[in-house]
Amino acid sequence: MATEEPSPPSSMESNKPGFPKQILANKLEDKHLCNCCQKLLRRPFQAQCGHRFCSYCFNRTVRDGPQKCSACIKEDIFEEPTSILKQGCAFPDNAARREVENLSVVCINEGCAWKGNIKEYELSHEGKCDYMIIPCPSCKEQIRFNEQERHNERECPERTLNCKYCKEPFHFKNIKAHDEICPKYPMICEGCAKKKIPREKYVDHIKFCSKFRTPCRFHVVGCDMSVEKERIHDHERACAYEHLNLLLHYIMGMKVSMEGLQPQGLELAGHKLLELHHSLRELEARVSQLSTTSTGPPVQGATNSSSSPGLSGPPALALPLPPPPALAPTLTVSTSFTPLPSSVGAALELQLHSEKTKVAELGRRCTDLEVKAGMFENVVCVLNREVERFATTMEASNRQHRLDQDKIEALSNKVRQLERTVGLKDLTVAEMEGRLREISGTTFDGIFIWRISDFTKKRQDAIAGRAPAMFSPAFYTSKYGYKMCLRIYLNGDGTGRGSHLSLFFVVMRGLSDALLKWPFNQKVTLMLLDQSNREHIIDAFRPDVTSSSFQRPVSEMNIASGCPLFCPLSKLDAKNSYIRDDTIFIKAIVDLTGL
Repeated sequence: MATEEPSPPSSMESNKPGFPKQILANKLEDKHLCNCCQKLLRRPFQAQCGHRFCSYCFNRTVRDGPQKCSACIKEDIFEEPTSILKQGCAFPDNAARREVENLSVVCINEGCAWKGNIKEYELSHEGKCDYMIIPCPSCKEQIRFNEQERHNERECPERTLNCKYCKEPFHFKNIKAHDEICPKYPMICEGCAKKKIPREKYVDHIKFCSKFRTPCRFHVVGCDMSVEKERIHDHERACAYEHLNLLLHYIMGMKVSMEGLQPQGLELAGHKLLELHHSLRELEARVSQLSTTSTGPPVQGATNSSSSPGLSGPPALALPLPPPPALAPTLTVSTSFTPLPSSVGAALELQLHSEKTKVAELGRRCTDLEVKAGMFENVVCVLNREVERFATTMEASNRQHRLDQDKIEALSNKVRQLERTVGLKDLTVAEMEGRLREISGTTFDGIFIWRISDFTKKRQDAIAGRAPAMFSPAFYTSKYGYKMCLRIYLNGDGTGRGSHLSLFFVVMRGLSDALLKWPFNQKVTLMLLDQSNREHIIDAFRPDVTSSSFQRPVSEMNIASGCPLFCPLSKLDAKNSYIRDDTIFIKAIVDLTGL
């Protein structure tokens, strides 16, 4: 029992305007058009005024309230209230719907051969045609519906790919940038030639690779050698003198640099230290002299103490005075002068303390300078390590760049090789096309008609000597028979040069020559056809069996034999019917009797 064909969605479910008029296969009738969108009716509704609308168009028109029927106004038949469109005043026109759904249509998409009626078009083809042009949602390029999957996978510049190494997604246009940062990208060690090392492990690999060439540890002081890690100790032993010499120059340079940080302060501090040393020595000398003076005769000491102007000199270090020795009672005068040396010692002690303070201050400043120098040395070391790390990174980048250049060169070589291969293929294809054209024009019944176009130009080439002769395609007496061709001189040859058109018959070497009877002895008729079919120019001959022209060919073709005075050129120059549309026809007939 036949199954009922599914119906399109009901009229209330339609959310599209009418069908495009271009899909109709037959003549368009106005009764099938929507009075709103002017397209073929889709789920037609008929209003009270009799005009039909698409379900979608009618609902869109009356959703903001009652509206006047534009078709009634246009036809000048407007009449209230029947010409007022509003909800509930129209009904589904099923008769018109069936009539429209049975209309014959074709697909308007280029390349699509689908045919059917509108009902089938709506059910199974509308919006599903493989040849429908749609915009790519990513790059907005216009593509066919059936090419969407291929475009998204292979052609779209905005397509997303997953890295085959790290599995992370990225845009196709960023593929090169991703390869530069991919942590799983395979790299090749230049030392041990190990392949497929993930980039994230490459730095760890080169740290322990004994074959990897690394800068000498003394490169910070000027050694520019790069050696394999397993030979680094041999290099250091062999170049110990050079390394020490470089290190000495480096340290001397550092010393000069440190002195250059605060040259005036360091020089001033040195001068002050020298002055303090001199002052201390002078003070010690004076203290010793004072001590010696205070242990002498009391009166003299008292007198000296009261009268010597040297006591008011610069202060010196206060030293404890030894107790006076036991003297006679007459020495009581000296005891009355003992406080004077003590005050002088106190003054000297104060001056010495002041000088010590200055020395301590200078020592502290020197300590600060040493701390700063140490800090600068640490900064220089950190900078050196950063420079070393940056140099290692740059070297790795350079190696990767060289590897990329090698890959590019290899790919370029492959491209050039493919181009050469394509060139050879093109030559082969051209040769095959030539053979195909030759085969398509080949006959196997001994009758051959040769069409020569552009006669005027080719004759001028023959007169100028650029192409004096022309060969026709080959033809045969049978599929496995004699192979032959024609040779024509448009400006003549031999006795006919410059006055006649010369036509010759040529026997060629064929694949079946071993099976044929030699010499060639078949009658040959040559004709220049009158294109009005009134008077053909005809010449015939029977081969001379003693001539080498008709023996079995030992080269590609034998010597041509025929008619050097085949047709006077004056006959072709005059008004004639042999040349039409700058084209002539030559016909050859080989008598097959006895074959």
